[in-house]
Amino acid sequence: MTIQKTHDRQPNNLIHEKSPYLLQHAYNPVRWYAWGDLAFEKAVAEDKLVFLSIGYATCHWCHVMERESFEDEETAQILNDRFVPVKVDREERPDIDSIYMDALHIMGQQGGWPLSMFLTPDRKPVVGGTYFPPTPRYGMKSFRDVLLTVSDAWIANRGQLVQRSSELAKYLTTMHSSRPVGGLPSESCFEAAYQAYSDLYDTENYGFAGDSTNKFPPSMALSFLMHYHHRTRVGGALEMAERTLGAMKKGGIYDQLGGGICRYSTDHHWLVPHFEKMLYDNALFLKALVECYQLTGNDFFRCAAYDITDYVARDMSCSGGGIASAEDADSEGEEGKFYLWSLEEFREVTGEDSGFLERLWNVTFNGNFEGKNILHEDIRGDLQTHEETWGSERAEIIRANRQKLLTRRSGRPRPLRDDKVLTSWNCLYIRAVAYAGRVFGDPALIQSAENTYAFVHANLLDSTGRLMRRYRDGEAGVRGYLSDYAEMGLASCELFRATLDAKYVAEAQSFCDEAVRLFHSDFGPFYETANDSEELLRRTISGYDGVEPSGNSSIARLLLALSGLGVRSDRYNEMAEGIFRYFKEDIEKSPIACPAMLDAFALYCNPPAQIVLIGDRGNLEILQSLDYVNRASIDNMLVAWADPDDIESAASAVPMVAGKTPIGSFTAYVCAGTACRPPVFSFEELKSVLEAHTA
Repeated sequence: MTIQKTHDRQPNNLIHEKSPYLLQHAYNPVRWYAWGDLAFEKAVAEDKLVFLSIGYATCHWCHVMERESFEDEETAQILNDRFVPVKVDREERPDIDSIYMDALHIMGQQGGWPLSMFLTPDRKPVVGGTYFPPTPRYGMKSFRDVLLTVSDAWIANRGQLVQRSSELAKYLTTMHSSRPVGGLPSESCFEAAYQAYSDLYDTENYGFAGDSTNKFPPSMALSFLMHYHHRTRVGGALEMAERTLGAMKKGGIYDQLGGGICRYSTDHHWLVPHFEKMLYDNALFLKALVECYQLTGNDFFRCAAYDITDYVARDMSCSGGGIASAEDADSEGEEGKFYLWSLEEFREVTGEDSGFLERLWNVTFNGNFEGKNILHEDIRGDLQTHEETWGSERAEIIRANRQKLLTRRSGRPRPLRDDKVLTSWNCLYIRAVAYAGRVFGDPALIQSAENTYAFVHANLLDSTGRLMRRYRDGEAGVRGYLSDYAEMGLASCELFRATLDAKYVAEAQSFCDEAVRLFHSDFGPFYETANDSEELLRRTISGYDGVEPSGNSSIARLLLALSGLGVRSDRYNEMAEGIFRYFKEDIEKSPIACPAMLDAFALYCNPPAQIVLIGDRGNLEILQSLDYVNRASIDNMLVAWADPDDIESAASAVPMVAGKTPIGSFTAYVCAGTACRPPVFSFEELKSVLEAHTA
């Protein structure tokens, strides 16, 4: 990403930052500061409130507010004279964003970005909002009026504002303190979650319908439902997942030409997206597609998964192996312009094939978005590949024209790509790609996951071994959060599962132990920020699985994954229990707010079978066994392999191998629950044992 200077202004303090979002504002006439002591010392010295603006580089309404207000000289003058303006990239500093977003919710307002908050010089929230227009509209005051009103109140009613901000800050602190911890959640929480999703299920358009007109990709919910189906054989859970994944892939929320799912749909029909694409959405969507392929064997989902990996490899990969964070919704100052087609241009590119393709992608003269067309297929149609639906000849016509349209589109000015590499988001993608690679039996996908992991490992660990949050432009920065450590450990575990290379177990344990050292509380859960991090109003604790798994959901899963492999089993199990006990009320009363936590708790309640394979890695029985368990395992099998001549070394790296003795050229041990079966000596015997276990 490059910053285009289109005027003669001198840069402000943001010019030395690495965040693409902060750099976007480096030439605003607003004299922005990055979050830090310098800004708040200035606020104290000049007796001013801080105006805090939080957003991210691909945020559409952040761009709108910048054009309308932060680029406006008169508005900038008010900000500079009466406040100390501070910019924060929420993706680099989720800790700051979490605190002030909670403050906004306590004020009775709906959250979103840009987040606009006024703070006292000691960082306590006074009043806030999200987007403010430049003139009164949408039932809101103009941004200038807001600035003047708040500034005048600071002068005239300071005592009242200070008292209110102190009370609010105290409440924000107590929200994340210790609470009475009782027993473990009831296992009825799984059925309760299934019923809650069933009640919200949109039987006409699929997905889950709430009060909002928007629909967000519910990939974590779909993964939970598929795992629930796998354990219980409740057909409705799988149907919800299948139809929703199909609607997301066929709808306008999905880029039918370039691949990749957008941030959300602005309607219940999955038609008109908010056009930005986020790495975490695509990683979670990819994993859900692979799981659905495992359960159904439907090639539609396998092809959709490869479409995601092709998109990321082509458009999101950074030099060296890391994956960029996001692509913007806007180009040339307009939302979605890059993705839209007039009927005339569509026909110009597709020529004699246009008639068929217009029907396939619903292209019309009037269009479906501001006079132009968002390409989409019928979301209620059969979930089949183009070849299955149309035959090989027409499938080739679709493929060839898709490439022609993509080539034409690539000549347009592209949306901005936020090229910072974030640890937790990259690790979500590593997990998904490694998982796809082992299920599909595709070494290239596994190698791709290893390459990205190697990049993160090489570039986001500092000289002391501390994991960092962000890498960009040759520099790592911002100390990692709980989610970064937990997801790095889970990426290590998934790569072990895909490669059976024991080095990944050691690395997973290392990241887990560091997470315990830095983030573990003395009352069960884990904090989101480290014990030596910057002192903010609070250290946040969260189990809410919003756009990505919470740090506590991920660390619980990591603890259980390592425990299942025999690594510090009692200690790690106990720590996972502490998390579940702390979030007992959340899990039982609001299960759909924490689908990743539910999945982790399901692993605790239903420990995976442990399978140890002993034999030469090239042995046919070993290869058949690995192929079978890789395709069949959905959260219910842990696998380790050992060379018969190196059992001791294998057991040292992966303790669940300990005590297993090779007998002949192929030996397989299966332990489930508290019982271990006698060894078996052929793939067919192993398959029979595992089928009985999963029946």
